[in-house]
Amino acid sequence: MAEKPHAPGTGRINTGPTGAEQKNADSLRENKEGQAKPSVTPHKAAPEHGSSHPACVQGASADSPSAGERDRKAAAEDHAQPGQFGVHGVQTKRDWPCLTLAEVQSVLAYYPSAPSAPSAVRIVWHSMRPFSAAARVLVSQPDAVAEGDNRAHTFSQIAEHDVSLSQPEAAFILKRHHASLRTVAALEEEHAFMQHLAAKDVPVCLPVATRSGHTALAQGEWTYELFSPAPGQDDYRDVMSWKPYHSTAHARAAGQALGRLHLAASDYAAPSRGEGTVPARQMQGTEAQAENSSGKDDFSQGMAVPAGRPLTSSMNALGQSDLLPALRQWVKEQPGLAEQLAPHTWEDDVQAVLTPFHAVLRPLLPHIRSCWGHGDWHGSNLFWKKQEETKTEAKVSCILDFGMAERTCVPFDLAVAIERSMIDWLDLSRSHGVVAYAQLEAFLQGYHATHPLCAAEWAQLVAFLPLVHVEFAFSEVAYFGTLLQDHASADVAYTDYLLGHARWFAGPEGQALLDWLTRYAAHVSPATDVAASSASEHRPHA
Repeated sequence: MAEKPHAPGTGRINTGPTGAEQKNADSLRENKEGQAKPSVTPHKAAPEHGSSHPACVQGASADSPSAGERDRKAAAEDHAQPGQFGVHGVQTKRDWPCLTLAEVQSVLAYYPSAPSAPSAVRIVWHSMRPFSAAARVLVSQPDAVAEGDNRAHTFSQIAEHDVSLSQPEAAFILKRHHASLRTVAALEEEHAFMQHLAAKDVPVCLPVATRSGHTALAQGEWTYELFSPAPGQDDYRDVMSWKPYHSTAHARAAGQALGRLHLAASDYAAPSRGEGTVPARQMQGTEAQAENSSGKDDFSQGMAVPAGRPLTSSMNALGQSDLLPALRQWVKEQPGLAEQLAPHTWEDDVQAVLTPFHAVLRPLLPHIRSCWGHGDWHGSNLFWKKQEETKTEAKVSCILDFGMAERTCVPFDLAVAIERSMIDWLDLSRSHGVVAYAQLEAFLQGYHATHPLCAAEWAQLVAFLPLVHVEFAFSEVAYFGTLLQDHASADVAYTDYLLGHARWFAGPEGQALLDWLTRYAAHVSPATDVAASSASEHRPHA
C-alpha cells in the first residue's frame, strides 16, 4: 500500500546547529501540540534545504549603535524565517510565526532575575518544527560583582546543574503555544508528570518556574514555557519522524529507557488529561483500589467518554467496549471535529476499517491497568550520551517532548513507540524493508529486560498496534481543518493517516508484522489465558 500518511511526529523542535557546532548545542524540543490560528498573519519563509538553514539571529551586539537599528534588524530578520518540516520534507510556509525578540524579552520578565538590559537577550535559532513556535535564547551574564568569578543571580542559577554560573551566557528554549489548545493548566499536566518521573531518576528536562511558581505563562492569546538545555547529543535532529533508529544499539537503548519510564510511572495517580480530580477508578494504592480486587481500571463498562486534550495519544474512545458509539460521543466534544468530518462517511469508514481491529481488542479491555505514558516515543524525542561518556554502545541521556503524554496503559504506549519508529510510513511503496525488524527485536529486548510484560499485556500490545493512532488522527483533522483552515492536510490526516494506517495493518505486510509480534510474545512470555492466546485467531485482514 503506497499511501502517504500525515506525520504527527514532525512536531518536534529542531534543536540547533549541525556539524561541529552541534557539539556545543544546548537545546530542547517543543512539545508536539497543536495550536489555534493566531490573530497575527504567519510570515512566509524562504528556507534552504533541510534543517541546515541558517538560524535567524536576533538581538544586539555590543557595538550596536541604537535600539532603533536593533529593532529594524530584527524586523528584517522576521521576514527571513526558516521553513517548516512537513509531510514531504521542508516546506516554505510556516503554520506559526517565529518568536520575536520583543516577545521573548516580555516573557522573560516574568522569571526570577530577569535580564534588565534588552541587549542581554539574543535569539540564536528558530525551530523548523510545526504545531508551535520555539527558539533558542541566550541570556548574557552581567559583569562580575565580586572577587573571583562569582556573578550576580541570573537565569543560569535556575539551571545550575546544566549551566555554570561562571559561564558568560545561559541558554534556554522558549516555546509558545496558542491558548485555545494549550492553556497553563494543560501544560502543567505534562509538567507534573515530568516532575514525578524526575523524582524517580528518569532523565527528563524540567521547565523553569516563573516568579509566581507556575511552570507555564499566559500572555494574551499565547501560552509559554521555558526550559533549560537538555544534556547529551541530539543525534536525530535532522531525521524526519516515522523513520527507524540509526542502529540496533540505539533501538535497544530506547527500549530500555521506555521500560524505566513505565516503571517510574506505575504509581502516578493523576487522572486523564482535562479531568480536574483523580476519579476513584484511577486511584492507585488507596482504599478505592482495595475495593477492586483486581486492581484494574475497567474500561469496558460503558463509562462516559472523557474529551481529553486535543492532539494527545489517548484511548478515551478506544478504551470503551463499543467503539462507534464511544467515538460518536467523543467526536462531539472535540472543537470543530464534527464539522470537518461532515464531508466524509466517517461512521461507515470506522465500521469497515477500525471496528474489526477493535473487536480483537474488546475482550482484552477488562484486563488493562491504566498508566501514564509518554505518547510519542521515537528517536528524535531522545537525547543521547556521547560515546566517550559511556562504555555501552548507546544510552539515552534525556527524554523530551511530553506534549502527547496521557493516561493510557503500558501496552498502548509501547505500541505507539513501535508505530512511530519501526514502520517507514513515508515510503510504503518499497517492495521490502518497510518494517525494521532487526531494530524492533532489539527495542523489545531492551524493553523486556527492563520491564517484562505478561502474556495478557503482549496480547494487548498486538491488539492496540493498528489502533493507537486513531484519536490523534481524528484530532489532527480538526486541527488542520478548523484551526489552520488547511483542508488539504485535514484530508491527508483522515484518508492516509486515520484510515491508511489501519488498512496497511489489514494488508499482507501489516499482518506479517502482527504475526511476528505474536510469535515473539509467545517466545518471551507464553500465553496462560484464553484471551491472550486466541486474540490473533480473530484478527481482521484484507
